Amino acid sequence: MISRILPDTIKYDGSQIAPLWAYGMGIKGDSIVIFRGAMDVTVENMKDIEDREAGKSIKGDDLIHIIVERFDSPASMRLAYYMQRLLIICVKDVLERRGIRATRNGDDLFVNGGKLTVSIASAGVSSEKIHCGINITTRGTPPEVRTAALEDSGIKDWETFAREIAEVFIHEIEDIDGDIVKTKSL
Repeated sequence: MISRILPDTIKYDGSQIAPLWAYGMGIKGDSIVIFRGAMDVTVENMKDIEDREAGKSIKGDDLIHIIVERFDSPASMRLAYYMQRLLIICVKDVLERRGIRATRNGDDLFVNGGKLTVSIASAGVSSEKIHCGINITTRGTPPEVRTAALEDSGIKDWETFAREIAEVFIHEIEDIDGDIVKTKSL
């Protein structure tokens, strides 16, 4: 799996979860691409039908964005959601290594009762995609949602934090792949 931290600030609007987004930047194959930037998911890019119908806003002024794409044939929505949960557990593990207690409810992480992450998973014809946003600041988040942020937990170096998440996630994926190839089927 290719891991890349992009140097430029990018606003996440939901279009980045489209298939082959990373390919457009020359990243070919399974990947975890990370960047920093604001978030304002447009209605046309909102994948969660319930959020769209409720008119929810998904935004913030400064987040770490993690985009995972994994190619399978055929791609599976179920597998996308399993991988999303695995990614969230990896984020939780990295937080706890740094002494930050996080609680998980499904695909959401909370610190001191505030929502730290937003996440979605989906599948296309050939790949599963995941987006996970981690609040660096609470500025610009919807006022009706109590949020938490990395800056409030003392995490200042977002790149080192993000790189560690990518390493943990890739290790888990490679470990699973290793178990698959050594296991005799029923």
